[in-house]
Amino acid sequence: MTSHMHWKAGGVSVAGFDHEEDDIPCQDAHAYKIRNDGWLIAAVADGAGSARKSHIGAQAYVEALVNHFSAEPNLSSLPVGHVTDAFIVSVNTVTRELVETYASADISRSDFAATIVMVISNSDGGMFFHVGDGAGAALKLADPSEAAISEPQNGEYANETYFVTMDNWEDHLRVTPFDSGFDTVLLMSDGVTPMAMTKGCKSPFLSFVRPVIQYLLKVDAEVGQDALRNTLTLDKIRAVTGDDKTLFWASKPPLLQT
Repeated sequence: MTSHMHWKAGGVSVAGFDHEEDDIPCQDAHAYKIRNDGWLIAAVADGAGSARKSHIGAQAYVEALVNHFSAEPNLSSLPVGHVTDAFIVSVNTVTRELVETYASADISRSDFAATIVMVISNSDGGMFFHVGDGAGAALKLADPSEAAISEPQNGEYANETYFVTMDNWEDHLRVTPFDSGFDTVLLMSDGVTPMAMTKGCKSPFLSFVRPVIQYLLKVDAEVGQDALRNTLTLDKIRAVTGDDKTLFWASKPPLLQT
Protein backbone atom coordinates (compact mmCIF):
# COMPACT_ATOMS: atom_id res chain seq x y z
CA MET A 1 0.00 0.00 0.00
CA THR A 2 1.29 3.47 -0.84
CA SER A 3 0.42 6.86 0.60
CA HIS A 4 0.83 9.74 -1.84
CA MET A 5 -0.09 13.38 -2.12
CA HIS A 6 -2.83 12.48 -4.63
CA TRP A 7 -3.78 8.88 -3.88
CA LYS A 8 -3.69 6.08 -1.37
CA ALA A 9 -3.51 2.78 -3.19
CA GLY A 10 -2.64 -0.88 -2.90
CA GLY A 11 -3.36 -4.34 -4.20
CA VAL A 12 -2.77 -8.05 -3.76
CA SER A 13 -2.64 -11.09 -6.02
CA VAL A 14 -3.19 -14.46 -4.35
CA ALA A 15 -3.27 -18.01 -5.65
CA GLY A 16 -6.68 -19.66 -5.73
CA PHE A 17 -7.50 -22.75 -3.72
CA ASP A 18 -7.54 -24.91 -6.84
CA HIS A 19 -4.04 -23.79 -7.80
CA GLU A 20 -2.70 -24.27 -4.29
CA GLU A 21 -3.95 -27.84 -4.22
CA ASP A 22 -2.37 -28.57 -7.62
CA ASP A 23 0.88 -26.71 -6.79
CA ILE A 24 0.32 -24.20 -9.61
CA PRO A 25 1.69 -20.66 -9.18
CA CYS A 26 -0.63 -17.67 -9.03
CA GLN A 27 -1.38 -16.71 -12.63
CA ASP A 28 -2.71 -13.26 -11.72
CA ALA A 29 -0.51 -10.18 -11.56
CA HIS A 30 -0.88 -6.47 -10.86
CA ALA A 31 1.29 -3.36 -10.98
CA TYR A 32 0.78 0.35 -10.39
CA LYS A 33 2.60 3.65 -10.15
CA ILE A 34 1.54 7.08 -8.93
CA ARG A 35 3.28 9.96 -10.67
CA ASN A 36 4.34 13.16 -8.98
CA ASP A 37 1.80 15.06 -11.08
CA GLY A 38 -1.07 12.96 -9.68
CA TRP A 39 -1.57 10.49 -12.51
CA LEU A 40 -2.36 6.92 -11.45
CA ILE A 41 -1.50 4.06 -13.80
CA ALA A 42 -2.49 0.55 -12.72
CA ALA A 43 -3.07 -2.79 -14.42
CA VAL A 44 -4.34 -6.24 -13.52
CA ALA A 45 -3.76 -9.33 -15.66
CA ASP A 46 -5.25 -12.80 -15.30
CA GLY A 47 -3.22 -15.54 -16.96
CA ALA A 48 -5.16 -18.33 -18.67
CA GLY A 49 -5.31 -21.43 -16.50
CA SER A 50 -4.52 -23.70 -19.45
CA ALA A 51 -1.49 -21.70 -20.65
CA ARG A 52 1.92 -23.00 -19.51
CA LYS A 53 3.58 -19.62 -19.01
CA SER A 54 0.58 -17.41 -18.34
CA HIS A 55 1.91 -16.35 -14.93
CA ILE A 56 5.01 -15.01 -16.70
CA GLY A 57 2.89 -13.31 -19.34
CA ALA A 58 0.57 -11.70 -16.82
CA GLN A 59 3.47 -10.18 -14.88
CA ALA A 60 5.24 -9.00 -18.03
CA TYR A 61 2.15 -7.29 -19.44
CA VAL A 62 1.24 -5.33 -16.32
CA GLU A 63 4.81 -4.20 -15.69
CA ALA A 64 5.32 -3.08 -19.30
CA LEU A 65 2.07 -1.15 -19.49
CA VAL A 66 2.51 0.61 -16.16
CA ASN A 67 6.15 1.44 -16.88
CA HIS A 68 5.33 2.79 -20.35
CA PHE A 69 2.49 5.10 -19.37
CA SER A 70 4.03 6.25 -16.11
CA ALA A 71 7.05 7.44 -18.12
CA GLU A 72 4.97 9.23 -20.80
CA PRO A 73 5.76 12.96 -20.42
CA ASN A 74 2.72 14.16 -22.37
CA LEU A 75 0.15 11.90 -20.76
CA SER A 76 -2.24 14.73 -19.87
CA SER A 77 -2.45 15.95 -23.47
CA LEU A 78 -2.58 12.68 -25.39
CA PRO A 79 -5.81 11.94 -27.30
CA VAL A 80 -7.60 8.69 -26.49
CA GLY A 81 -6.65 7.23 -29.85
CA HIS A 82 -2.96 7.79 -29.19
CA VAL A 83 -3.17 6.11 -25.79
CA THR A 84 -5.08 3.20 -27.30
CA ASP A 85 -2.46 2.75 -30.02
CA ALA A 86 0.31 2.85 -27.41
CA PHE A 87 -1.51 0.21 -25.36
CA ILE A 88 -1.68 -2.08 -28.40
CA VAL A 89 1.96 -1.55 -29.31
CA SER A 90 3.10 -2.20 -25.73
CA VAL A 91 1.14 -5.44 -25.48
CA ASN A 92 2.31 -6.74 -28.85
CA THR A 93 5.91 -5.85 -28.01
CA VAL A 94 5.75 -7.86 -24.79
CA THR A 95 4.22 -10.85 -26.60
CA ARG A 96 6.95 -10.80 -29.23
CA GLU A 97 9.71 -10.48 -26.65
CA LEU A 98 8.31 -13.33 -24.56
CA VAL A 99 8.15 -15.66 -27.56
CA GLU A 100 11.70 -14.74 -28.55
CA THR A 101 12.98 -15.27 -25.02
CA TYR A 102 11.46 -18.73 -24.75
CA ALA A 103 11.97 -19.78 -28.38
CA SER A 104 14.23 -22.69 -27.46
CA ALA A 105 11.56 -24.16 -25.18
CA ASP A 106 9.03 -24.70 -28.00
CA ILE A 107 6.77 -21.97 -26.65
CA SER A 108 4.11 -20.13 -28.64
CA ARG A 109 2.39 -16.86 -27.84
CA SER A 110 -0.72 -18.68 -26.60
CA ASP A 111 1.38 -20.05 -23.73
CA PHE A 112 1.46 -16.49 -22.30
CA ALA A 113 -2.31 -15.89 -22.65
CA ALA A 114 -3.73 -13.30 -20.26
CA THR A 115 -6.59 -10.84 -19.89
CA ILE A 116 -5.83 -7.23 -18.97
CA VAL A 117 -7.70 -4.37 -17.35
CA MET A 118 -5.79 -1.10 -16.96
CA VAL A 119 -6.70 2.33 -15.63
CA ILE A 120 -5.11 5.70 -16.29
CA SER A 121 -6.57 8.43 -14.08
CA ASN A 122 -6.07 11.66 -12.22
CA SER A 123 -8.47 13.71 -10.10
CA ASP A 124 -10.29 14.93 -13.22
CA GLY A 125 -11.22 11.45 -14.43
CA GLY A 126 -9.67 8.74 -16.51
CA MET A 127 -10.08 5.68 -18.74
CA PHE A 128 -10.20 1.92 -18.45
CA PHE A 129 -8.55 -0.23 -21.12
CA HIS A 130 -9.85 -3.76 -21.03
CA VAL A 131 -9.45 -7.08 -22.82
CA GLY A 132 -11.30 -10.14 -21.54
CA ASP A 133 -12.91 -10.77 -18.18
CA GLY A 134 -12.28 -9.18 -14.80
CA ALA A 135 -13.66 -5.71 -14.10
CA GLY A 136 -12.85 -2.09 -13.44
CA ALA A 137 -14.93 0.42 -11.49
CA ALA A 138 -14.70 4.14 -10.74
CA LEU A 139 -17.19 5.06 -8.04
CA LYS A 140 -18.12 7.37 -5.21
CA LEU A 141 -17.98 5.14 -2.16
CA ALA A 142 -20.84 6.92 -0.37
CA ASP A 143 -23.11 6.84 -3.42
CA PRO A 144 -22.08 4.44 -6.22
CA SER A 145 -25.22 4.97 -8.30
CA GLU A 146 -23.24 6.72 -11.03
CA ALA A 147 -20.30 4.30 -11.04
CA ALA A 148 -18.43 3.84 -14.30
CA ILE A 149 -17.94 0.12 -14.91
CA SER A 150 -15.69 -1.72 -17.32
CA GLU A 151 -17.51 -5.04 -17.50
CA PRO A 152 -16.05 -8.45 -18.35
CA GLN A 153 -16.34 -9.69 -21.90
CA ASN A 154 -16.74 -13.39 -22.46
CA GLY A 155 -16.85 -15.45 -25.61
CA GLU A 156 -19.67 -17.57 -26.95
CA TYR A 157 -19.80 -19.49 -23.67
CA ALA A 158 -19.73 -18.15 -20.11
CA ASN A 159 -16.41 -19.83 -19.29
CA GLU A 160 -14.65 -18.37 -22.35
CA THR A 161 -12.99 -15.01 -22.66
CA TYR A 162 -10.51 -13.08 -24.81
CA PHE A 163 -6.75 -12.92 -24.33
CA VAL A 164 -4.17 -10.46 -25.62
CA THR A 165 -2.30 -13.31 -27.34
CA MET A 166 -5.20 -14.13 -29.67
CA ASP A 167 -5.32 -13.20 -33.33
CA ASN A 168 -7.01 -9.82 -33.76
CA TRP A 169 -7.23 -9.35 -30.00
CA GLU A 170 -7.30 -5.61 -30.66
CA ASP A 171 -10.89 -6.02 -31.87
CA HIS A 172 -11.84 -6.84 -28.29
CA LEU A 173 -10.05 -3.92 -26.65
CA ARG A 174 -12.62 -1.73 -24.92
CA VAL A 175 -12.01 1.81 -23.69
CA THR A 176 -14.31 3.19 -20.98
CA PRO A 177 -13.87 6.85 -19.95
CA PHE A 178 -15.08 8.33 -16.67
CA ASP A 179 -15.26 11.85 -15.28
CA SER A 180 -14.27 13.41 -11.95
CA GLY A 181 -17.33 12.23 -10.01
CA PHE A 182 -15.54 9.41 -8.18
CA ASP A 183 -13.28 8.90 -5.21
CA THR A 184 -12.35 5.22 -5.56
CA VAL A 185 -10.99 3.11 -8.42
CA LEU A 186 -11.04 -0.69 -8.42
CA LEU A 187 -9.44 -3.23 -10.74
CA MET A 188 -9.99 -6.94 -10.25
CA SER A 189 -9.54 -10.32 -11.88
CA ASP A 190 -12.52 -12.60 -12.37
CA GLY A 191 -11.66 -14.44 -9.16
CA VAL A 192 -12.78 -11.34 -7.24
CA THR A 193 -15.80 -10.21 -9.27
CA PRO A 194 -18.21 -12.70 -7.59
CA MET A 195 -17.49 -10.97 -4.26
CA ALA A 196 -16.90 -7.35 -5.26
CA MET A 197 -19.47 -6.89 -8.04
CA THR A 198 -23.20 -7.50 -8.35
CA LYS A 199 -24.52 -10.15 -10.72
CA GLY A 200 -23.39 -9.40 -14.26
CA CYS A 201 -20.83 -6.91 -12.93
CA LYS A 202 -23.28 -4.05 -13.38
CA SER A 203 -22.24 -2.26 -10.19
CA PRO A 204 -19.96 -2.68 -7.15
CA PHE A 205 -21.29 -4.90 -4.37
CA LEU A 206 -21.14 -2.35 -1.57
CA SER A 207 -21.53 -4.84 1.26
CA PHE A 208 -18.08 -6.06 0.31
CA VAL A 209 -16.43 -3.02 -1.25
CA ARG A 210 -17.33 -0.28 1.22
CA PRO A 211 -16.10 -1.90 4.47
CA VAL A 212 -12.97 -3.22 2.79
CA ILE A 213 -11.95 0.18 1.37
CA GLN A 214 -12.89 2.07 4.52
CA TYR A 215 -10.72 -0.27 6.57
CA LEU A 216 -7.78 -0.04 4.17
CA LEU A 217 -7.88 3.75 4.36
CA LYS A 218 -7.55 3.70 8.13
CA VAL A 219 -4.63 1.31 8.57
CA ASP A 220 -0.98 1.38 7.58
CA ALA A 221 0.50 -0.42 4.60
CA GLU A 222 1.56 -3.73 6.11
CA VAL A 223 -1.61 -4.23 8.13
CA GLY A 224 -3.78 -3.36 5.13
CA GLN A 225 -2.00 -5.70 2.76
CA ASP A 226 -2.20 -8.60 5.20
CA ALA A 227 -5.88 -7.93 5.88
CA LEU A 228 -6.76 -7.81 2.20
CA ARG A 229 -4.81 -10.98 1.51
CA ASN A 230 -6.51 -12.74 4.40
CA THR A 231 -9.92 -11.59 3.19
CA LEU A 232 -9.34 -13.04 -0.27
CA THR A 233 -8.19 -16.38 1.16
CA LEU A 234 -10.91 -16.99 3.73
CA ASP A 235 -12.22 -20.56 3.80
CA LYS A 236 -15.75 -19.37 3.06
CA ILE A 237 -14.50 -17.97 -0.25
CA ARG A 238 -13.76 -21.53 -1.35
CA ALA A 239 -17.48 -22.06 -1.85
CA VAL A 240 -17.59 -19.05 -4.21
CA THR A 241 -14.51 -19.61 -6.38
CA GLY A 242 -11.22 -21.50 -6.37
CA ASP A 243 -9.65 -19.15 -8.91
CA ASP A 244 -6.68 -16.82 -8.40
CA LYS A 245 -7.69 -13.43 -7.06
CA THR A 246 -6.37 -9.92 -7.61
CA LEU A 247 -7.84 -6.72 -6.22
CA PHE A 248 -6.28 -3.31 -6.78
CA TRP A 249 -7.78 -0.20 -5.17
CA ALA A 250 -7.02 3.50 -5.10
CA SER A 251 -8.71 6.45 -3.38
CA LYS A 252 -8.14 10.14 -4.00
CA PRO A 253 -7.97 13.05 -1.51
CA PRO A 254 -11.66 13.95 -0.96
CA LEU A 255 -12.30 10.49 0.46
CA LEU A 256 -9.08 10.49 2.46
CA GLN A 257 -10.17 13.68 4.21
CA THR A 258 -13.56 12.36 5.38
